[in-house]
Amino acid sequence: MVLRIPMNMRRALLLIGVLALAACGWMPHFGKEKAPPQQQVLMKSLIGEVEYSLAQPLPPDAHLEVVLSDVSRQDALPRVIAKDRISPVGASPVTFVLSYEPKDLGDGTDFAVSAHIMQGGQLLAFNDTRISVLGRSGNDGPVHIVLAAAH
Repeated sequence: MVLRIPMNMRRALLLIGVLALAACGWMPHFGKEKAPPQQQVLMKSLIGEVEYSLAQPLPPDAHLEVVLSDVSRQDALPRVIAKDRISPVGASPVTFVLSYEPKDLGDGTDFAVSAHIMQGGQLLAFNDTRISVLGRSGNDGPVHIVLAAAH
């Protein structure tokens, strides 16, 4: 015995089957835990400018490096939090941006920013005074750094 299904009924059954399969892809996976959404990292920035005045023009391969460090511990080397390397240096003053995640500050309470100009491993200029930022200093920028020539 052969069961004859009219053509319009076959199409309807086929459409229902396709829709049912498509709906399976849209259903949530029951019994499986959803991964927590990734948290967006909110970066903060410390901005400022570096001023320098040297007797000779800077060589074209010189670079400026600005560093944000945690200087809370007197018995340890400063922990670097962020760096900005600028090359070529360009005319004074030079603007910098130090981007960091607030969690990278950790438990530190004292932070400092420093800068120096280097060329081929030779120090050309540096800041010779401590510039406290963030933490207890309350200085969240903009920061002005004056470099002295290295002798």
